Order: sequence, then C-alpha cells, then structure tokens
Amino acid sequence: MKISIAISILIFAALGFVGWENQKRISEITVTKATLSAEAAALGISLNENGTVKIQRGTKSARADKEAEAHQAAKDFIAFAKEMEAFKDGGEKPDEEMQKRMMDFMDRMLSLDADQLKILIAEFRASTELKDESRNGMIMFAIMTLASDHPEAALAIFTESQDLIENGMMSKHLLSSSLANWASKDPAAALDWVRKNSEKHSDIITDDVKAGLVKGAAQNDMRLAFDLIAELKMDTPDKAFENLARSANTEAKRTEFFALLRDKEKSLGEKGDEITRSAISNLADGIAKDGFEKGSRWISENKLSQEDIDSMGSTLGYNSKGADKGKWIEWMGTNVSEEKRGNVIENAMQQWTSNDYRAAGEWLAKTPEGPTREASVSSYARTVAAYDPQTATQWALTLPVGEKRDSTIQSIYQNWPQKTDEDKSARKVFKEEHGIK
Repeated sequence: MKISIAISILIFAALGFVGWENQKRISEITVTKATLSAEAAALGISLNENGTVKIQRGTKSARADKEAEAHQAAKDFIAFAKEMEAFKDGGEKPDEEMQKRMMDFMDRMLSLDADQLKILIAEFRASTELKDESRNGMIMFAIMTLASDHPEAALAIFTESQDLIENGMMSKHLLSSSLANWASKDPAAALDWVRKNSEKHSDIITDDVKAGLVKGAAQNDMRLAFDLIAELKMDTPDKAFENLARSANTEAKRTEFFALLRDKEKSLGEKGDEITRSAISNLADGIAKDGFEKGSRWISENKLSQEDIDSMGSTLGYNSKGADKGKWIEWMGTNVSEEKRGNVIENAMQQWTSNDYRAAGEWLAKTPEGPTREASVSSYARTVAAYDPQTATQWALTLPVGEKRDSTIQSIYQNWPQKTDEDKSARKVFKEEHGIK
C-alpha cells in the first residue's frame, strides 16, 4: 500500500523512514500522548505556541475560541499536506528542518480535544484542495487520535465513511487499536459494537481486528479475554492468543495466561496444539525482555514441558539482548531437545553475530567445548564469511573434523566475497586448500 501523507508525517516525525510494522508502535505512543492531552483539555489546560501553560475557562467565549482554534488548525494542516504532496512528488527526502515541522504538526493535532478533532475531520472531508490519498490520510490520522479517548465516537465516524473503509490495512489497524482501547475500559460495549457491525462490515472486521478487542479486555481481565475468543467465533484464533501472550508483560500475567491456556487447550479442536505452540512462542518475548535470571526462573517454576521449551527456544534466542544472549544460548544447549537444539542455537548466534560480531566472538572464545559451542562456531563462521572470510576460516578450523566442519567450510566458500580480483584469487586458493568441489 502507498503510505499516505498524514501517516508519513507521523512516521517521519517519530522515527524517520520506517515500515508498516513500526507504525503500530508509533500509534501506541500517539494514543498515550493523545490521552494525556485530552485529560488536560478536559481540565481546561492546554499549551500556548511558546510551550507555556494556559488555563481555559468553561465559558461560551472559551468554547468559541476552541472552535476557532480547530478551524485554523484544519487550514494549517491542509496547507501543510499540500506542501507535503509537492515535496513527495519531487522525490525529495525530509531534512532536519522538515522533520521538525512534521513533529510540530503532530504535536498540534495531539493537543486537540474530541470536539476539536470532530471539527478537524469535517474540515478535511469538505476540503477540495487535497488529493484523495492525502485527504483520507489526514482524516485517518485525526480519527486515530480521537480513538484514544473516545473510541466509540471514532468508530462511528469511521464506519459511516466508505472511502476510509476501503483503505485496507490502515482501516483494519484503526479498528483494531480503537476496539482494544474501548475494550480496556468497557469490554461489553466493545463486544456489542462488533456483534452489531460484523455482518455489515465483514470485510474489515476480521479476526485480526477482533484480536484487538481481546487484547484490550485482557488488560483488566485475562479470563474474560479467553472467553471472548470463543464468543467471537474466530476462524483463526491463533492471532488472538498470540496477542494475549505478548500482552502478558509481568510474571504474574504470564503465569495466569499459561494456566488458562493449559485449561482451554483441549477445547481448541484439531488446531489446539498448533495454537498452543504459537502462543507459547510469543509468551517467550516478554520472558526474554525480563532478562535471563528472571526469565529462566519463571520457566523452571512453571514446570514447562519439553514441547513448551522447544517452542520458546527461537524466540528467547532472538529477543534476548546483550550478555543475556550468550546465557540463553548456553541454556538452550542444556534445555532444548536434541532434535531442535542445533537450529535454535545457530539462529540465535547468526542474529547476534550480525548485530554485534565482537560481543558474539568474545563470548564464543570463552565457551567450553561441546555441542553448544560447535553449533555456535559454525553459525558465527557462516555469518562473518561474507565480510571477513579469513576470520571465519580460523573459527571453522577449531571445529572437530567431521560433517559440521565440512559443511561450515563449504558455506564459507559459498559466501566468500568476490568484489575484487584479490577476493576472487583468495577464494580460489581457499577452494584448493580445502578440496572443495
């Protein structure tokens, strides 16, 4: 999909040039900030252009000022969107000054209250100055901001707008985040909205959208969230379970989730085992973020099965950070089944080497002989071969003579750089020395 001008403003301002997955994180930041802004506005508190606080009184004059402020904001946003259209058409990339302006516009929109955002949306919709893509993007951004504090109002505006509904991925993301926010406060009302609208909007109220509702409900009641998965009759409930697993961000929540998953596993039908494996893999994300000491203790205390541990292996290796990476790799060498061990260790080592080859190499130099070291050495050598084949070769030759060493040597040859004549000559010598066919 083409990223709209409004979403581009949000993306560029927050992180620079990023893809769709990172927009989800940005929207979470947007929701938090917008909620605070709305709460402040409800108390009559807002910011002047110079950043100082101004207190607004609940008078007719103040309401008129707020309406005038919203109308002026709409004009300014439309002018900026037109400027962005020209900027985009010229194929230019935003410089530091442009990115600062984007941030300023984002902050300004987030400072508006619900009534002002409704005015803004109406102004965008009535504008004849913008291209359809830009107009819809600006409206979508405004609705996302409104949804942070008034999800039901945002959903009402959205579902009355066929042009927005047709905006594919963005519309589904807006629905999912709005329902998650609503369900965190009033799950019964959010569920009722889904029941009433599922048939009419079956093309956009998908399982992914319903999973957002489930995730929101889980913030206050994990058992209710599990019950909602059954209530919503999802064709692919695995997404909802994955969301719940990722949202279990404390040891207590993970313990509750794990117990409920075990309790519900038999009722999940023929896909029960597949759903369980996927959910537990996603549960490992939070375990890795907790750090090795807390994470490994939680696994031990909850008496996970061998299948559970195998399901977690890859996620633990991928999401762990810094010195924990080596600790988890050592843990895998002892706890992951022999059948799965080699792959999860090699995958974790490959990612670590790509991100920080020095730290990975230092850990490797201290690792004692054995299967864990062999799998790690092989992965390390394969990864560094593309830019330092000599170092890769030195590591590969520390492996015991046999199949693992031979396959690693073969991989180094295949990945050997060939940018210069010197590279090509060295590769040919390597081939002859090691008898590669």
